[in-house]
Amino acid sequence: MQQVGKILAHIVDQALIEKMEENYQKIKQNLWLGKDEECLEKVGKFVEITVRIIQQLTSGEYTPFKEELKISNTLKSFEQLPKDKFPESIRIMIPRVLYTLYTFRSKRGGAHVRGIDPNHIDAAYVVSACDWVMAELVRLYYTDDEKEVLQVINSMVDKKVPLLEEFEGDIKILDTNLSVPDKILVILYKRYPNYVSTDDLKRWIKTKHPTHINTTLKRLDDKGLIYRKNNNNKLTRRGINYVENKIQSEVW
Repeated sequence: MQQVGKILAHIVDQALIEKMEENYQKIKQNLWLGKDEECLEKVGKFVEITVRIIQQLTSGEYTPFKEELKISNTLKSFEQLPKDKFPESIRIMIPRVLYTLYTFRSKRGGAHVRGIDPNHIDAAYVVSACDWVMAELVRLYYTDDEKEVLQVINSMVDKKVPLLEEFEGDIKILDTNLSVPDKILVILYKRYPNYVSTDDLKRWIKTKHPTHINTTLKRLDDKGLIYRKNNNNKLTRRGINYVENKIQSEVW
């Protein structure tokens, strides 16, 4: 994301870049952790930020964050931009993708077909669409070495392996390179704000010495990363920050 920000820095306000980076990263991280609803909750903000970026790219100015931004009207107005001055992606393609994303800014209402929750497939689409929008902006406005920029684009759109997956209430760690402490913290992050029993952690985290889980939990507790209550464990605020700023940034 630092590379993306550097590529766009010559044409996009730094405040917009910082907000875009933070929001985009959160969307992708939530998908990797199986937090589909949280992923969908962030997409509205991504649309608002990107609309402001297009405003700046096409007019030199953008709607201040303290002012209301009329998303639908603004997206439609981009289609009226001069064809000889702005590429089709800026006038048509990106705005239409953003419009579809904006429909996911809140959870779907009504009953789900046959009880199937659409959040996961919605989140998968949202992340792919955000990847495309980001990659397209980089492709259009890069000024650096073409090979390096292509690597940045590919790194955004290449499929990433999630950290974990849930099966009927059980959790399986998919990233086998994670240490035992990090596996514990990721599981607790996934289940936050609920507690997770030590017995469940021992079942989900495969180790030759299950007692090692107890020792690790004590160390995490001593560091203030988790809170322990009898046989149950829960992340602290410090633990949440560690997962979001340390574990996820390394996987990224």
